[in-house]
Amino acid sequence: MLESSEENDDPAAKRLKHSASPVSPQENGDAALNIFFGNEEDDEVQVLDEPDTQSSVTSKTSAASGPVDITGLEVSLVSWNIDGLDGNSLDTRMKAVYKIVSGLNPDFVFLQEVVSRGLPAIDRLSKLYNIYYSNKDYLYYTAILVSKMFDVERHEVIHFVNSGMGRTLQILEGRIGVQRVFLLNTHLESMREHSKARKEQFKQCMDKIQELITRHPNCLLFFGGDLNIRDDELSTIPRGLADAWLAAGAKKDCEFTWDTRKNDNKQSFGARNRFDRIFWYGPLSRVKFSLAGQQRIRSCLCFPSDHWAVHCEFS
Repeated sequence: MLESSEENDDPAAKRLKHSASPVSPQENGDAALNIFFGNEEDDEVQVLDEPDTQSSVTSKTSAASGPVDITGLEVSLVSWNIDGLDGNSLDTRMKAVYKIVSGLNPDFVFLQEVVSRGLPAIDRLSKLYNIYYSNKDYLYYTAILVSKMFDVERHEVIHFVNSGMGRTLQILEGRIGVQRVFLLNTHLESMREHSKARKEQFKQCMDKIQELITRHPNCLLFFGGDLNIRDDELSTIPRGLADAWLAAGAKKDCEFTWDTRKNDNKQSFGARNRFDRIFWYGPLSRVKFSLAGQQRIRSCLCFPSDHWAVHCEFS
């Protein structure tokens, strides 16, 4: 995924380039084309969703004390509830998820509603990523996928004690060069009638984030997932933590990540919500926000998930 030049000792020239190593450039191109046309192995998976396969991360290697100079740093992140609990066309849908994620080629991926039956397709992403699962003993769980050039130092799973749905907060701590990075992926309690539990879980997440940034004020932190949150359920968030969709201009065409008016995988009630959100903290000041997974799979005439994927590019 991420490569660094060892031929130039100038810290400013060291670049962690986002490629598909150990997959060859030819295989990368083939994967992108297969999203349009399929291949002999996955010929039933044909989705019209053109990926952007060019992204990169720049990292400094200066001393780690105090603020880190991250001039030129770019980080991309995808978060997606892949709806593994829906058994309809599951294998085909998970192959589409694989193709779309590998085509977008982000540095980090947050997945929710991963199920064991869907793992063969997800585990194929291990060519590109190191994959960490939250709780594979449960019916469904979350996963964090990180570039193979990302140095992981700690993996933690916090189980929400008030959850009747096995929900968790999954945390990875690591580094890009000397820049400390925290990745927090969660799936909060579903349905409006569980608002009280969801608000408590969100506050627990915010408290954890406050703890991390108080201890590491110069860190880079990404938090998100399927929050199932409504705006009136939001509690106070830590100072410096920003909502990526709002920071990117709050564009209406990418507001609703669960939209039964456009996505008919589930029975349409006309409901549409911004359930899937990404927040970030740290020195990166700009973000591009878009949605992915919005094209039907031709063979089954459904979408890869009932949620759209959230794709953020930070710089």
